[in-house]
Amino acid sequence: MARDKTILAIGAHPDDVEFRCAGTLSRLRKKGCKIVIATVANGDCGTAEYSAEEIARIRRGEATASAATL
Repeated sequence: MARDKTILAIGAHPDDVEFRCAGTLSRLRKKGCKIVIATVANGDCGTAEYSAEEIARIRRGEATASAATL
């Protein structure tokens, strides 16, 4: 039954989904569900250490890596 299901997890910011529900998504994936993660913001704010473009690129890479583990 679970193999026919697609789970859509939506987060406002990069890492919101992973931080809040990675365990649940992992369990659902192991039961055969397809997991889709959508992030609304690109993550280009919140640091003075990197430019907006650079921090968005870093956070996109982190999100891709964490999604691959789920």
